Amino acid sequence: MLSFRLALRYLFSKTRLHAVNYVTAVSALALAVVSMALVCVLSVYNGYVELILEGTEQTDAELLLRPSEGTILDLAKLPQLEPSLKSAGVASYTLLLESKGLLRAHDQQWVVDVLGIDHHFSKVFAMADSIASGKILTEAETGLPSEGDTIPVNIGAGINLSLASSHRSSPAPDTELLFPRRLGFINPLAPSSAFTSLSVKVVGQYASLSLETDHTLYLPLPALRSALDYSPNEVSAIGLRFPSGANLSSIQAKLAKDLGSSIRVLSREEQHPDLSYLIRMEKVMTYLILLFILLLAAFNVASSLTMLLLEKQEDTRILTSLGAKPSMVGAIFRRVGFLISVLGSASGLVLGLIVCVLQQKFGLITAGVGLSLQPLPIAIHWDDLVLTFLTVTLISYLISLYPTRLFLRRGSR
Repeated sequence: MLSFRLALRYLFSKTRLHAVNYVTAVSALALAVVSMALVCVLSVYNGYVELILEGTEQTDAELLLRPSEGTILDLAKLPQLEPSLKSAGVASYTLLLESKGLLRAHDQQWVVDVLGIDHHFSKVFAMADSIASGKILTEAETGLPSEGDTIPVNIGAGINLSLASSHRSSPAPDTELLFPRRLGFINPLAPSSAFTSLSVKVVGQYASLSLETDHTLYLPLPALRSALDYSPNEVSAIGLRFPSGANLSSIQAKLAKDLGSSIRVLSREEQHPDLSYLIRMEKVMTYLILLFILLLAAFNVASSLTMLLLEKQEDTRILTSLGAKPSMVGAIFRRVGFLISVLGSASGLVLGLIVCVLQQKFGLITAGVGLSLQPLPIAIHWDDLVLTFLTVTLISYLISLYPTRLFLRRGSR
């Protein structure tokens, strides 16, 4: 306790060499600036992640079930699925089957993403409210079609533009969707036997929501199963929707435990691993760059502590003559370094929080040009604040230990 009180006195009292006070103040200010920069940068990256996830609310399910291995879920092998979904409080769920297809119309063709959906699709995915023209697939249209029937489909905006460019009027009835044949014999002398075809008719078009949905064609799940020779129990994924206000994090953990390791329970962020990984890697790299700047700022703490040690040599001799052990003298100056570190990092956190709150309320800093001009998004995460405080304090404190150890070693000779 005595060493701490002496450290406080040394830190805030005036010194004979006023330069020591100035250097100490500059050291704390440098740490505060780095801490403030870390808080602001991490909050901006968090804001961009949340902004991207908000953009996927219409196109993604709240939680998505996928197989841990392979691409197909066999519902017959998952007897625990229904009880688990019921106990988790699922409001609605929809079965999905994914594939690639070749859309052919008017002597032109395009590779498209194909998604087989059931009549619960509109209850789980909010994009059903973004139909730009036509209608969504009804319950009757998502039933098992008869052989030779024309299949009603919904398309994304990108596919609609491709079809419109190939024909000025609406898509003709001869629009065809081709799939590679999964099972059965393929005659090498008849290349057409390698494909399964469906005659499709566009009944609705979704508004432009994302690059993925713009190039996706939606057709009834039974029709896609039949074309790809899948059994009625096989799906690619299951989309889940919960009542408003549900704690999705705890539900995700519960479902992952109940369903076992054979199924992955994905949040909206995890449904876009490449995008979220890219943003987080940028966040990590920026964090590391600022840590390098922190190292430079932390050496200022070591410099100010060295000047304080040189000025207080007479005080250390007096303390030693009064019976203070070298360990106590070292503890005093180590605590001075610790106080500088804490003062700088805490001040930086407060300044960073003030800047972030002002940006949230008033949008002082903007990015983009013209119509895309918008304020930088901010999302303050308390774990980032704790990480920043501990990192700045620990690194600067550890560096400040060196001059104290060197001074005591020389004093003992």
